[in-house]
Amino acid sequence: MTTFEQVSTPTANSNTKRETVFSSSLWEPQMGYARGVRVGNQIFIAGTVASDGEGRAQGEDAYQQTDFIIRKIQGALQDLGGDLEHVVSTVTHLSDFSHFDAYCQAHKEHFGEVPPVNTTVQAQMVRPHFLVEVTATAIVPEG
Repeated sequence: MTTFEQVSTPTANSNTKRETVFSSSLWEPQMGYARGVRVGNQIFIAGTVASDGEGRAQGEDAYQQTDFIIRKIQGALQDLGGDLEHVVSTVTHLSDFSHFDAYCQAHKEHFGEVPPVNTTVQAQMVRPHFLVEVTATAIVPEG
């Protein structure tokens, strides 16, 4: 599974710190982005594909890839003090809408009790073996 590295930096508002986590993704250092950022009670998780640290796809179908992705998102959320129950929005990119039902099944299994809002679109993926990409936003209760 993915391991995360956490970094804290001050923000423009000295009362709010910015916490950042990085995964073992090949693309984070190449493109200069973080897996997740927390500012105050808000957590933003970058678009996440079912990739291990070497860029290999994890899962043969959209269900398996979505399950892996949401678990990877959950790990980043937990490192930033949140969890799946705090997710208020997901944006999903599918390589083809033929994957919609399988993706929906995995998404519902993870979020069924506390469903976030969701937007799903079809898009070309960074590599053809990735079928799904999910971005998440969470709001963690204060205190």
